[in-house]
Amino acid sequence: MPSKNIKNIGNGGRVDALVGSMQRSFGAKAIKKGGLQRVLRSIPTGSLALDYELGTGGWPLGYLTGVFGPRDIGKSSLIGFGAIRSAQAMGLNCAYIAVEPAGSQNWENWATKNGVDVDELLIAWPETGEEAFAMLHRLLKSEVIDLIVFDSIGAILGEGEMQEDGKPRQGGQAGLITWGVKMAAPIAFRNDVAVLLFNQVRHSMAPGVKGTVYKQPGGEALEHSEAIIVQLRRGKARYTIKDSGTDVVVGGEIVADIRRNKLAEGTGRRAHFDYYHAETDQYPFGIDTDADVVNTAVRTGTIVRGGSYYTLPDGSKHQGMPKVSKYLAKHPEVIGAIREGVLTAMLDRIANPKAVVLEEVTSEAS
Repeated sequence: MPSKNIKNIGNGGRVDALVGSMQRSFGAKAIKKGGLQRVLRSIPTGSLALDYELGTGGWPLGYLTGVFGPRDIGKSSLIGFGAIRSAQAMGLNCAYIAVEPAGSQNWENWATKNGVDVDELLIAWPETGEEAFAMLHRLLKSEVIDLIVFDSIGAILGEGEMQEDGKPRQGGQAGLITWGVKMAAPIAFRNDVAVLLFNQVRHSMAPGVKGTVYKQPGGEALEHSEAIIVQLRRGKARYTIKDSGTDVVVGGEIVADIRRNKLAEGTGRRAHFDYYHAETDQYPFGIDTDADVVNTAVRTGTIVRGGSYYTLPDGSKHQGMPKVSKYLAKHPEVIGAIREGVLTAMLDRIANPKAVVLEEVTSEAS
């Protein structure tokens, strides 16, 4: 017979006392007795296609997520404010750290257009990279903030980055980012805070690299600290309107490549959705939610499509997307049912569906 470990005999009370002592010293969330299973909660991204491809149902609470891409692709407006809108619909508290001064000039207008309640949003304007990370850490430790958008990592400038001779210090920005994100990751995990780290894009200049390879600035430590990394790029579709006889681009397709996903089977997957940066009679502003929801639902079988006809979960049948959109506008509860069906299909394809809990949100957040 295998020998018994005498430390495990009759010591349940001592173990409980140890847990209690450590919780008093390090906080109630620092240690627990029980299984290692952590239930994952998430905030909808604003695109049902992206929620599905991530395998988490949205941006995960408790982790750092990196989102990078070229300028004017909608990181701040579509992704950042879209996440805040969804979080507010769930009753969560949000903060926005605006590192880039140019983006802070018109932020309230863009936030309002994207459905954000600006009166309930904390927004901070740090002067230096050190101050930006100090603010991030303070918000993470507050235990009252659920979502933090950091815009952006690539724009930070450390106090000591420039030497007296005016030359940049080698590794200065990367060193500051390494310190900042390594400090933030465990606090976000312990306090169950979702952190979106927006970043710019760079061409890789590594020796031996063939072709065009895009990376985000910030060094290897940044990517190691991010549980999810999403690269945004422009798709082939462009949407235009006529203005004085000239074609003016008012929207296009966004492709979201999931470069890394430690939380679900999402690495290497890809989401497509359309967006419009101008309100017109023909196109809505922001992500084309109707097309996004319907196309994703058709892919997962939640909506059955036969030719030009769409059969929705409530049994109604409509010919063509315009009629589907009109019906969904009058019956927002159907959007909720569609979202539920898509995310149920998502749980069916991941290895550990019990690890993900899907939050109830309003139809506006989906």
